[in-house]
Amino acid sequence: MKAIIFDVDNTLIDWQDEFIFALKKLLKEIDPFIKEEKIKEIDYVIDSNESYLKELNKEIFLKEIKKRCNIELPDDFLDKLIDYQGDCFYEDKELIDTIKYLSKKYDLYVISNWFTETQKKRLENMGIGKYFKKIIGADINYFKPDKRCFDIILRMYNPNECMYIGDKLYLDVIPALEVGMHAIWKTKEKSSEYKTIENINELKNIL
Repeated sequence: MKAIIFDVDNTLIDWQDEFIFALKKLLKEIDPFIKEEKIKEIDYVIDSNESYLKELNKEIFLKEIKKRCNIELPDDFLDKLIDYQGDCFYEDKELIDTIKYLSKKYDLYVISNWFTETQKKRLENMGIGKYFKKIIGADINYFKPDKRCFDIILRMYNPNECMYIGDKLYLDVIPALEVGMHAIWKTKEKSSEYKTIENINELKNIL
C-alpha cells in the first residue's frame, strides 16, 4: 500500500457546533434580526447540499439557498462562510502524532464533499495540513459517492495501493471498495463485513 485517503468531517475532525455558530455569526452580520428558525432552515439546506446539487458550484449553490429558504443573501455569502468555517477546528496532539507517523510511511490525501479552501484551512490550523500531498474538495472534484471522485488519486496509484478511510458507509467505504481500494469505516458500530475503527489514532497500530 502506498496511499491513504481520508474524509474530513467526523473522520479526521469530529463534527463541531462551531459550524452552526459560524453560520449564525455571518447571518447576524447580514441581518441582525434574522430569526432562529430561518438560521436552522439555511443550515439544513447547506448541510444537505449534496442531495440536490450535481456539483459544488458557489453561484448555483447560492441560488438554491435563495430558492429553498426564500432569502436573498449577498454574492459573497459563501466566500465568507467558507472563510469562517476554516477557523472551526480544535487542538488534538494525538491526531498530529498519528498523521505525522502515517506520512512517513504513506502518501496522504483528503477527499471531501465540502469546499477545498475550508478543509485546507482547518487542517492547516490543526497543524496537520502540511502532511497531505493534496486536499481535494467537491468544488474541484465529483461528489462522493460518485466513483469518479477517486480519479485524481487513481491516475497516480493502482486501486489496491490505496486505502480510503471515512465515516459514511455509502459515501466513503462502499465506493472505495467498488473501485478496488482497501477501506476502513470509522464508526462505533460493529461490523463483520467491513474493517472498522472508532478513532483515527488506532491506525498507528494497524498500518
